Amino acid sequence: MRNGKGMIGKPIVAYDSGEEFKTIVDLVFDQESNQLLGFLVDESGWFSDALVLPLTNVQAIGADAVIVASRDAIDSASEFPQIQNILERDNTLKGTRIMTLDGRDLGTMVDLYFDDTSGAIEGYEVSGGIFADAYSGRSFVPAPDTLKIGEDIAFVPSETADLMQEQVGGIRGAMQTASGKVQEMAQLTGEKAQEAVQFTGEKFQEATTFAGTSFTNAVVDPEEQEIFVLGKVAQKTVETTDGITLIHEGQIVTSSHILAARNLNMTNDLYHSAGGNATAKLGEKLTGVVTGMSANIGLEQAQGRRVNKMIFTTEGSVVAVEGQIVTPRVIERAKTHHQEQALLEAVGLTTGDALRVTGSNVGQQVKDGAKGLWEQVKETASNLQDHGTQAYEDKRIKGALGRPVTRVILDRNDEVILNVGELITHQAIAISRDADVLEVLLDSVYTQTPKLSLDELRAPESGKAALN
Repeated sequence: MRNGKGMIGKPIVAYDSGEEFKTIVDLVFDQESNQLLGFLVDESGWFSDALVLPLTNVQAIGADAVIVASRDAIDSASEFPQIQNILERDNTLKGTRIMTLDGRDLGTMVDLYFDDTSGAIEGYEVSGGIFADAYSGRSFVPAPDTLKIGEDIAFVPSETADLMQEQVGGIRGAMQTASGKVQEMAQLTGEKAQEAVQFTGEKFQEATTFAGTSFTNAVVDPEEQEIFVLGKVAQKTVETTDGITLIHEGQIVTSSHILAARNLNMTNDLYHSAGGNATAKLGEKLTGVVTGMSANIGLEQAQGRRVNKMIFTTEGSVVAVEGQIVTPRVIERAKTHHQEQALLEAVGLTTGDALRVTGSNVGQQVKDGAKGLWEQVKETASNLQDHGTQAYEDKRIKGALGRPVTRVILDRNDEVILNVGELITHQAIAISRDADVLEVLLDSVYTQTPKLSLDELRAPESGKAALN
């Protein structure tokens, strides 16, 4: 979820060139469908001449920029009739008072919050109104199915006010009942979590030693690495094993650098050069698993409570807004972004409080949670090791192609796949894999540099791409 004010002034970067070429000046919102359609980039003099960026043309919304495929993602409003129609109506949200149909004042609109993938409006931040927080003077109005915006007032269904009332029931009394079983199970969870983290750390270290670059790629998806580095400044020079410079220290990373790094299997090197930290990412994931599991057990106790501070993801998007009443949708978003603990704290609950409220089943829940954590961490470590093994094998194959073998390679029927001195080909790799002798082949690669004349090095037949 993103807030509208946070989008204003955000630069737009083209993925193909790495160029920062426009800036967002406003949002284009359709009150009838309750959807964000896109962004106004340049108001110009006439609505038809205004430049707009449809939400469908956005590749990613990051903390620092909006990423699009190319400059062509932005076009004249006249090319998008639905957006042009909205601009001509000139509906202004900011400063509009929101009232229910039965006359209750919910406050004056100061911002809106939307899903950055679908564009669906989730709600509005308002100032004043009958639900205003005593300290901040703000509250959060959940987006209704229908919103009628007039010249001075926007009307919402009366039921909207009911969704803004904090409903915590008998939680205060239930929180006073502490259980020794809860403490016992919490201790069990902590021990299991610690054991799991130690196990995972050992496996990660083993996989890193075994397969170098695969560690970063297993923790941070290569595509995520590429999005991260685009537009960043290289903090150190990156060179290939042959001494060719991929990028110099101080250069801005462009799509050309990204493509070259991808072709050279050096995306992770570029990622680290631009300030990426796989270890920190891993720490975030492990911390999220450990703390999130405990928080998740009693997270349902947050439902119906009012959020007293903003909660953000690590990428800068919004999980919950100050003044918002926690709904199942908010809880699900907190789980998705591993912000369970933050959500509990934002509604005034500690993990222990939430566990006590959960009731007599808490012991089994914590046991199940600890077991689930254990299995999840083991699976993560196993997957990382698998990634490492595959990456290591791929690297060996690339290094073997085109080199001669130092021994005869036989299949299971003792038929010769390659004879001594013959070059390793893709076909030889495939046949050796099927015959379960690929490891034998890769252990038989001649890696020395032969001291031969050019005539001796030349093969008897020219390759299909050789110059005649």
